[in-house]
Amino acid sequence: MPKSVDNDTALEEVMTFLDAPPEPGSADDDRFGERLRQVIAASIPLDEGDDLQDAPTLQLDDTFRSRLEKVARERGGNYFGDHPDGIGPTLGMDVSKA
Repeated sequence: MPKSVDNDTALEEVMTFLDAPPEPGSADDDRFGERLRQVIAASIPLDEGDDLQDAPTLQLDDTFRSRLEKVARERGGNYFGDHPDGIGPTLGMDVSKA
């Protein structure tokens, strides 16, 4: 498992990997996947009624965030974790189409 880093450092690493993707299955590929999930999670915008303490720590424009989400899907990853359908099934609901 890659060493933990702050969100700004993770964003820098993701941007470097986007320019020069690592070899699939390599240690760098694992680190890219972890950093990609970290950046996406740190940039989830608040919904109406969300607590301001949960505000994103990274501000990404919608176009770049969409690009990162697309890369995560293409890598076969699910930025909600290991469950292929996301978090909904653990909560007893289907949020995959939300």
